Amino acid sequence: MKEKLTDELKDLLMQGKEWARLEVEYAKLTVAEKFTVLISTFIIGAICLLMGMVVLILLGFSLAELFKLMMAPTLAYLSAAGVMCLLALLIFLLRKPLMLSPIARFITKLFFSK
Repeated sequence: MKEKLTDELKDLLMQGKEWARLEVEYAKLTVAEKFTVLISTFIIGAICLLMGMVVLILLGFSLAELFKLMMAPTLAYLSAAGVMCLLALLIFLLRKPLMLSPIARFITKLFFSK
């Protein structure tokens, strides 16, 4: 009777150790998956940011060429730079609803949802 009880306790202890090992392995895999999604999202965001900067530069030159039709070239480039500065100021003032809140929501959803 006593041997059977100790054998059952040893078996239960082995199963508990196996369960804990599997839980740790699952946690590692989950962290790796979420980290991969996060890094890939940052890479895609960086690529989009670089492409957006190229587009903004080209739009700035296009805007300057458009302004050249109405004013002197120096004033046209200065006006295009002013429009770009106003756009940058607008983005800076709206950075929380445009950038910080969506990023925080994405990271929260990524790490705290099942």
